[in-house]
Amino acid sequence: MAMINILLSDFSFDEKWAYENLKRILKKEDKVCICALTFFDDTKTIEDWNHQFKKGQGYYYRLYQDVFKRYGIHSIEWIEYFNDSYQQMKEKIERSSVLYIPGGAPDLFMKRIRECRIKKVLKNYKGIVIGVSAGAMVQLDCFHITPDDEYSDFQYMNGLGYLQDFDIEVHYTGSNHQKKYIKKVIEEKQIPVFGIKEKGGMIIQNNQIECFGQIEKI
Repeated sequence: MAMINILLSDFSFDEKWAYENLKRILKKEDKVCICALTFFDDTKTIEDWNHQFKKGQGYYYRLYQDVFKRYGIHSIEWIEYFNDSYQQMKEKIERSSVLYIPGGAPDLFMKRIRECRIKKVLKNYKGIVIGVSAGAMVQLDCFHITPDDEYSDFQYMNGLGYLQDFDIEVHYTGSNHQKKYIKKVIEEKQIPVFGIKEKGGMIIQNNQIECFGQIEKI
C-alpha cells in the first residue's frame, strides 16, 4: 500500500469541507491509531494525560475519535505515552491502516518519539497518515515554527521525512506576521510554502499534491 499523507489545520475533518475530499480515502474497514504524543509539557503525569485523553473522562478523547464516525470507522486505538511499552506502541502502529497525529507541540512530538524509540517505526509506516496542525508539520522532512503564544523564536526542525520539497504554515490567516516568516523560509530554503487555513487541506500521494478548501500556495 502506497502512503497517503493528509495535512490539515483543523480537526473537524468530518465536516463537509473535508469529508467530500476524504471519503474516497478513508473506509469503514480502516483501523486507526491515534498517536497522542503532541501534548504540551504541562502534561507531566498519567493523571494529566487521562484528564485529556482517557476514555470516559478525557476532553480530547471524543474530539479526536468522533470525526471517524462519519467515515464509518470504529476500530480505533491510542498510543498511551505513560502506559504503553515500546512493543505495545509498535504493534498498535503496525496493525493500523490510518495513523492520526493530532495538534499540539511538534517539537515535543519529535522528542517523545525518539524517547519512546518509535521514530523508525513511524518513518517506515506505509498507510494513511492524517496530521492536524503540529501533526501536519511533523510529516515533513524539515518544518518551520512561526513565533506565537507557545513559541517565542522562529526555528527549523527535522520531522518524520515523509514529504520533501515544500513547507507549510498551519492556521494560515494571511497576517503580515505569518507572511514575514513564510518569506524567510522561501528565501532560505528555496521551496514553496502552502498556507493551510482552518478549512483547508492537502492530500499527497505518489508525489502528487492535491489541495482542497481554503489553502494558498505561496
